[in-house]
Amino acid sequence: MPPFYQALSYLTGQQPIGHQHVSVVDYSASQQLHQLQLSDYWDSIASHCASFAMKVYTPLRFFGLLGLLHSTPSFSASTQCDIVGIEGGIPDYPVALQQYSYCGGYLNVSAWIQNVNYNKVVQLYYANAKGEVTPLSVVALGWVKMADGTNNGWEHWAAQTPVYLNGVTKLINITYDALDIRQQYVQHLNIAVEPSGPAPPAPPEDPKPYARPQGFSSDISDWMATSPNGQAGISKKRMFDNISPEGAVKGLVTAAQSRADPDYWYHWIRDAALTMDVVVMLYEAASPQKKGFYEERLFWYAKASIDQQNDPNAITGLAEPKFYLDTNTGYTGPWGRPQNDGPGARAVTLVRFAEAYLKNGGSQSVVISQIWPAISRDLQYVADGWKSGSFDLWEEVNSQHFYNRIIHRRALLLGSRFAKKLGYNDDAARYSAVAAQVLDSAQGFWDSQRNLVLYAYGPVMRDKSSYKDISVVLSVLHGYNDDGVFSATNDQILASAYHIATSFLEIYPIAKIRKDASGNPLGMPIGRYPEDVYDGVGTSRGNPWYLTTSAMAELFYKAAAEFQARDQITVTPSTQAFWKYFAPPADATLGRKYTSRSHTFKEMIRALQGWGDMWMRTVKYWAPQDGRFPEEFDRDDGRGVGAKDLTWSYAAWITAGAARGRATGDAAWLTRIADL
Repeated sequence: MPPFYQALSYLTGQQPIGHQHVSVVDYSASQQLHQLQLSDYWDSIASHCASFAMKVYTPLRFFGLLGLLHSTPSFSASTQCDIVGIEGGIPDYPVALQQYSYCGGYLNVSAWIQNVNYNKVVQLYYANAKGEVTPLSVVALGWVKMADGTNNGWEHWAAQTPVYLNGVTKLINITYDALDIRQQYVQHLNIAVEPSGPAPPAPPEDPKPYARPQGFSSDISDWMATSPNGQAGISKKRMFDNISPEGAVKGLVTAAQSRADPDYWYHWIRDAALTMDVVVMLYEAASPQKKGFYEERLFWYAKASIDQQNDPNAITGLAEPKFYLDTNTGYTGPWGRPQNDGPGARAVTLVRFAEAYLKNGGSQSVVISQIWPAISRDLQYVADGWKSGSFDLWEEVNSQHFYNRIIHRRALLLGSRFAKKLGYNDDAARYSAVAAQVLDSAQGFWDSQRNLVLYAYGPVMRDKSSYKDISVVLSVLHGYNDDGVFSATNDQILASAYHIATSFLEIYPIAKIRKDASGNPLGMPIGRYPEDVYDGVGTSRGNPWYLTTSAMAELFYKAAAEFQARDQITVTPSTQAFWKYFAPPADATLGRKYTSRSHTFKEMIRALQGWGDMWMRTVKYWAPQDGRFPEEFDRDDGRGVGAKDLTWSYAAWITAGAARGRATGDAAWLTRIADL
């Protein structure tokens, strides 16, 4: 099996269809190979040696209309980029490479595409510097314009992608999936590629530390105190205002109090599951007289989930991303679907609720009749379909996602344990076996050359060439199974957190504000990913988000507590840059193992605690005075922007507070907020 198919088979667990021996492939047979696709409802990412306008037909919730791509590197007039022409005129086959160049570390390609149907996916496969073809050595082309003089019969598609990290030695083939007529066309290339132009960009220098925090801070302890009139009370109230809001079916969760610009007045499966998981946390921690409030809402949620699973309007079944609040029926307009993390997240929440309910003296027969049906459907879906491509949690990129893998693994493991408890031993065994396969796949997302867990294992899409995305951090917060696998102290997760956090230093102007009015240090604002262009309503430039900044704080709180429980920290090649940046006073040495008896260990723990508080201080500093969190805060002036009262913003604040409580030794923090 060629290297590309070996890699894809490893990640998906499937035997892909080979390109080499076919020119036209029935799409139903080849779709297992092409799981790394663009949306069925938009047909553009395009730039070729210059920035092209981009048209996007899907009203992606967290993305909006994309606008313009980032500009390509500017080469001087004397710079020679060798452009190799392949097909100058209209070809006699539906797909043909028009020209290409490999200049300054960027691969630029353009192609002729026959307009045989509307929805298209066009991809170029190439061999990297090692001669391997992997899911990363794929370029997703985007629509540029209709070809002149063809009466809309032909289109120009193009792409420009940085490939200097892995290199390119040969163009293998270009594929065109005509989705509406379920046909795939392949042009075999086998073209050796030579570099031209300037040398590829040099790696940026490591950022220098700007803060040396030492442990927890009293101002953050005061801000996060469980007062009904403080931020804890505001966050809890506003989150619950969005659960079963007026006019909605009981058990549904609106994503935000925003019905226009942007319209988030829907129940998203993912957002609701994460929110209701916080409700489970509160249910577990609440005093006996308060548990009934949470239990009632969780049963509403279970009932609504079963109704969603049985909805005939759900276009992609259990992977349907969002539902109307007033009818609990699936949204039927164009959208980024499927979204396969939703069933996994929902299964996690419902299993945790069922276990907590039984622990509280609940009836097993009630669980089997009112909760297990939803859990079972979701687990079967995950076990059957975890290999399939999916849109990410930002609803923008259809690929293979690390976040989905980690969520699915946790769902399967929790489900296996719970199924066994209920006596469904065959199901339990299957879920456990599939979870092992999912873990094997997830481990393939580590890129040792980048020292990064890739958010997706596939071609560059949405201009996300850095492969850095806060979803990797969120995967740990939402998907860790308390078994030491991809925990908050995992070397690969810490290395990724360093690269993700520092990637925003030069992007957001407000990152230059590094102290509050009292002189306390602020953490750099955290966004979704450095190439983000969604501004909360449309597209211009992406902003930091409250939930992502809280998430980074939560990761550091959890890492501090976990390292203390483990009583040792080892500095590895993967984590050396992390410790150098976030804990400079520790002056930790590569290869050394430190225990709690050492001064260095104590400094490292205090640094983690301090950075957690720095990020929560950033949330506090840029939060509106009334404590009501929207989705984002503006990168230039810090004002709140985007959807108002975003449910996830409040949920993330509460989970960060719970993590801080455990890290400070105040586990009762969660009980106090539950009893407010």
